[in-house]
Amino acid sequence: MSVSGNDQDALALGKQLRSLRQARGLSLRALASEVDVTASFLSQVERGLCSPSLASLRQLAQVFEVPVFQLLVEFDVGQPVVRSGERVTIQMPEAPVVYELLSAGTARSIEMFIVRVEMPNINLVRRLSTPTEECLHVLSGTMKIEFGADSYTLNAGDSVTCDGMALVSIMSVNDEPLVLMVAVTPPSF
Repeated sequence: MSVSGNDQDALALGKQLRSLRQARGLSLRALASEVDVTASFLSQVERGLCSPSLASLRQLAQVFEVPVFQLLVEFDVGQPVVRSGERVTIQMPEAPVVYELLSAGTARSIEMFIVRVEMPNINLVRRLSTPTEECLHVLSGTMKIEFGADSYTLNAGDSVTCDGMALVSIMSVNDEPLVLMVAVTPPSF
């Protein structure tokens, strides 16, 4: 599934958002005010007519207190295998970053994904509402990570484990694409 344009994907996302909104008894207008978009826009998203930005997805996930990937994937813990060609992906047209979900389903206590960054100096850190523990492994490229008062440069093959709430920045430091494998518990993306 890709957020960037498939009609079926847009319909599935809309269905998931509508289900979460209705389960919490929120009107379109009430939800729109919480995520700083219009009710009309949310209505279009729920009907699969348009797709939200990654920033809007993150805000929606925060309101519903679920990981972003949960908005894109139906709960399915019965299928433990994720085939390479069937991964859920998030790719926004305006940003040279792709996220691929490696873990099966969204009802697990750990989330694992690959991040591909095509340009340097894009900060991948997102504001978190709950504490997480994260492990990042550099598959290719060079990454600079800052958390707390510490800063590290990691190359292919290096890993780091940290408190997600302490993260300040994660970014590629050169023109070479950066590819990371990330594990997060509890799921937050």
